[in-house]
Amino acid sequence: MPQQQILPTWLAINNCNFPTQSGVQDLRTGQDFPAGGLNAGDYFDTTEKEANGASNLAIGLLHSGRYRLVQVDSGATAANVKTGTIGYVRAGGSVASVVITTAGSGGTNGSYTIAATVGSGGGSGAVIQVVVSGGVITSATVVQGGINYISVPSFSMTVTGTSGVVAAQLNSFPNIVTSYDQAVVTNTVVRPVVFLNSITPGNYGFIQELGVATVLANAALTSATNNAWVNTKSGGAGTVDTTVATGSPIGTTIGQAIDLPIVSQLFKCYLGITAFTVQE
Repeated sequence: MPQQQILPTWLAINNCNFPTQSGVQDLRTGQDFPAGGLNAGDYFDTTEKEANGASNLAIGLLHSGRYRLVQVDSGATAANVKTGTIGYVRAGGSVASVVITTAGSGGTNGSYTIAATVGSGGGSGAVIQVVVSGGVITSATVVQGGINYISVPSFSMTVTGTSGVVAAQLNSFPNIVTSYDQAVVTNTVVRPVVFLNSITPGNYGFIQELGVATVLANAALTSATNNAWVNTKSGGAGTVDTTVATGSPIGTTIGQAIDLPIVSQLFKCYLGITAFTVQE
């Protein structure tokens, strides 16, 4: 969806918990009534003044950055969708690509069409083609993406005669986010976002994906220092850890601390240090 040039004046960005994407419902049917002009995926790049003015101060003060209207996945953990926790854009639906993780050896040369293992990934219909040359897997491509996958399906290489391994990668639902714990459990991590307020799973609200964001520190921090790397905390229900900002950021780094991090408290950080891919 496109960037919107004008902020809605009838709402606070960090106080949205809509059952419909427009924020307006038909009084009789309960269906989405698009009078509000909002659609899932709409985003706003705000100045500090604009973000401050669009804040519900009882929940928190927003800062300059990019805010996007999304739907919270119905399978998200409600307790982990709250001010300052980290969520992730959901992946799923169909298989987008497949990569060779182990080429194997001793295989029978040829081209093989392989269906996803029945029951894996929660969906059906994914088919890949694997080529074995010189006894090793040399290529793997998607023939059919399948449907309804909620986690990565598996593919057995038994038919190729190799000890090779391939791994599927799912498409993403760019306007649907889930809680950190659900993203990790289903192996559907795409990119992190920051929740601004509590949003009921299945409902719509705004998240932040760039700029100066407020995040929630875990009950234990590796290094509570200014300018520390801010990282998603493994098993932390969407809270963050901070580590000394020396060398390169680690794989879970989402930004860098602006305030001094304090355990179990909200603090500001600058998002976008690592490969924080943003959908346009």
